[in-house]
Amino acid sequence: MHEFSLVESILTSVFDVARQHGALPVSRVCLRIGALQQVVPEALQFAFDAAVKGTPAEGATLEWEEVAARVCCPDCGAVYAPDDVFWVCPGCGAQGGEALEGDEIILASVELEEGPEG
Repeated sequence: MHEFSLVESILTSVFDVARQHGALPVSRVCLRIGALQQVVPEALQFAFDAAVKGTPAEGATLEWEEVAARVCCPDCGAVYAPDDVFWVCPGCGAQGGEALEGDEIILASVELEEGPEG
């Protein structure tokens, strides 16, 4: 289950953000995850909940948006959304291609609780 290593990497960045802002507690983490990453939402939430226990992100909400896959055909250059794991260009029938979107994992935002100064 690669969700645990994914959460570990994300939390490293989240905690860096929190430290840059006076180590404020984290209330929300928002991600953009490409469909090609094949992240299982329940496993991601489970891994997140387990990893944040005892940290400044304990109790934080995890939100994510799935980014649909878009592929560029290697033969005709058409850009399309693949229907399944086998990328077949709907224009020319060529297989494969270059992923333009859908393989990313982006930490979109980190929401921190207000400090004593507001």
